[in-house]
Amino acid sequence: AVVSTQSTGETEEGENLRITFEEYKKVSNMLILHMREFEEKSREGAGEGALKKQELVDWYLQHIEDDIGGEQEMIAKKLVTEKVLERLVKVDNVLLEIDGGDEEDPWLVVHPNYIIE
Repeated sequence: AVVSTQSTGETEEGENLRITFEEYKKVSNMLILHMREFEEKSREGAGEGALKKQELVDWYLQHIEDDIGGEQEMIAKKLVTEKVLERLVKVDNVLLEIDGGDEEDPWLVVHPNYIIE
């Protein structure tokens, strides 16, 4: 399976962004592990267990910023990360959107029955 994104004119050549399934699993597992850790800390501190979509994207980009070569690559990674999150919610049903967030930046939690492979 390949995750692809349609460019919105933000990348230099306007090409489609594609990642392999292995890259998709790597990105999704990093995001899910981060969310699970956040949920665990929240349970201990009785805080909010959900993260905003944009918070996840920002966390991931900060986490991989040493591997990013420039602004164009940063934009491409941001678009890919957003599409991976979208797929985790709408196709794979691994993440759940929680009511109360806005449509552009919803609250997300990991499905309680999901087991990381």
